[in-house]
Amino acid sequence: MSWARTAAAKAGALGLAAGAMGIGVAHAAADDKYFDPEALERGAKALREIQNSPFAKKVFEQIKTQEQTKQAELKAKEAEFNAQAAQAAIQQEKVRWEEQRRSMQQDAQQKAQLAQYQDELARKRLDVEHDKQRQRQVELVQMQEESSRRAEVEKQQIAQQIEAERRATEKYKSQLEKELEKEVQREKALAEAEGRAQERRQNKDIYQEELKIKLEEDRKRLVEAINTTFGNLGTAAVNLLTDRDKLLTAVGGLTLLAVGVYSAREGTKSAAKAFDRWFGTPKLVRETSRKPLIGRGAAPVEKTTEQVKRDFSDIVLQPGLQDHVRSLAALTANVKRHGAPFRHMLFYGPPGTGKTMAAKRLARTSGMDYAILSGGDVAPLGGNAVTQLHETFDWAERSRRGLLLLIDEADAFLSRRGGNLSEGSRAAINAFLYRTGEQSRDFCVVLATNRPSDLDPAVIDRTDEALEFGLPGREERHRILQVYFDQYIVKAGTAEGGAGAAASRSLWERFSAALRGRKSGPETIAVKDMADGDLWWAAEQMDGFSGRELAKFMASVQAMAYGSHNAELTSAMFRRMVETKVKEHSKRRGFIEAGGGDAPY
Repeated sequence: MSWARTAAAKAGALGLAAGAMGIGVAHAAADDKYFDPEALERGAKALREIQNSPFAKKVFEQIKTQEQTKQAELKAKEAEFNAQAAQAAIQQEKVRWEEQRRSMQQDAQQKAQLAQYQDELARKRLDVEHDKQRQRQVELVQMQEESSRRAEVEKQQIAQQIEAERRATEKYKSQLEKELEKEVQREKALAEAEGRAQERRQNKDIYQEELKIKLEEDRKRLVEAINTTFGNLGTAAVNLLTDRDKLLTAVGGLTLLAVGVYSAREGTKSAAKAFDRWFGTPKLVRETSRKPLIGRGAAPVEKTTEQVKRDFSDIVLQPGLQDHVRSLAALTANVKRHGAPFRHMLFYGPPGTGKTMAAKRLARTSGMDYAILSGGDVAPLGGNAVTQLHETFDWAERSRRGLLLLIDEADAFLSRRGGNLSEGSRAAINAFLYRTGEQSRDFCVVLATNRPSDLDPAVIDRTDEALEFGLPGREERHRILQVYFDQYIVKAGTAEGGAGAAASRSLWERFSAALRGRKSGPETIAVKDMADGDLWWAAEQMDGFSGRELAKFMASVQAMAYGSHNAELTSAMFRRMVETKVKEHSKRRGFIEAGGGDAPY
């Protein structure tokens, strides 16, 4: 029986092998397109052996059983696989539901965050609306207060106007009454005069007789007085001529009287000249800081660099030029302190660029006095120019603090010596060259001109320093506008106000203004919506303006502010004035160019 099972197993194995080989051959033939008959033959041989075997039926039953067993195993594996697939599907469904739950949770969180964000936005929007509402309410309250203030101001103005009209009416009524009273007095006087004239006409003969009698008496008294006077004089003359002592005494007295009168006159002239020499000011000097009796011979004070910078803080020049002027001030102060000779200087540049201002401040910083004379005053003097120039330089040499002599418009009388130059001008130049030929420890000469090429070469050779004062740039124009805006606008109506807008400081000035029916000083200017950006804009627009033109512009802004109803200045008003002045400046430049302006600047 075991043998049969063994044989069946072998037969089955051989059959399977044969089948496999046949199938493999068939597949190989199909794949490689080659046919192997040996494999089929081996399979056929194996099948024949199985068919001829006595256990063939059992072999096939065994094969069938094995096949059923394999199918059952396959079904079991399929069921297991299906169970695993179902388990995987369940697990996948769990994962999908978990992901869906997470997604729904995230969506819920996002919706909650979105709702919270929208709520925050709504709250912020409400806060902004509330802030705007509060701001509108504040502005409305301010507008109402401003309206109330304006109404109160208008009410006060109306009341003042009514009071002024009432006073004017009373004044007119009083004047009318006085005029009526005067008219009555005049009519009364005329009536009285007419009555007296009528009375005199009626009593004409009587009055003429009285007048003749009075005139006759007066004539007799006058004749008697003349006779008496001449009689006395004749007697005195006879006595004087007959008496020799009296005659000598009279002659000596008259001689002494004449000598005394002449001596008093000449002594007075000499005293006046001496007083004018020591305490007076030469005629050529227009302005000076030298005081004859106060502060004579003050000791020089050494200033630090910071003090020198502070002295020049309100003078705006180009950066390099300002440093140079400050260094010259310190150098001049040290020269004065050490007793060394001063250096003469030449300031040249366009008009209004700060030459005179810098010279004044240089003198003050170095501890010197200053004096200003104009070359235009020297030229018309002719031959007298030499005498007055020598008097001026003598006066400068008597300064104990040292004197900075600024000659403005120096080219007016120190121009080149040529054939068209008059003898007086030539002599004046020679006198100037003589007095400045050597350096002095008593005075320093500063020549200021806007035409340096017209100066005589010998005059230029007398100067030790030459400084060019150019037109201010954008930065300098902004600083100049800041300085004058502070002086003319911000400080207007105070003691530091500029351009005539300073309040009266002394009691006498306030009393004098009250007597003239004026205020003691102008009112302050209310500056509205003005910022530093407006000054920068103005500095940008006003290219080519000098420092003097910028100062005049700010004075015009001050006048415009005072010309407004409430003495106020706004940004729009300021910008309108800038545009106006820029146009005026362009027209003036056109006038100069059209007239053949040959100025070097």
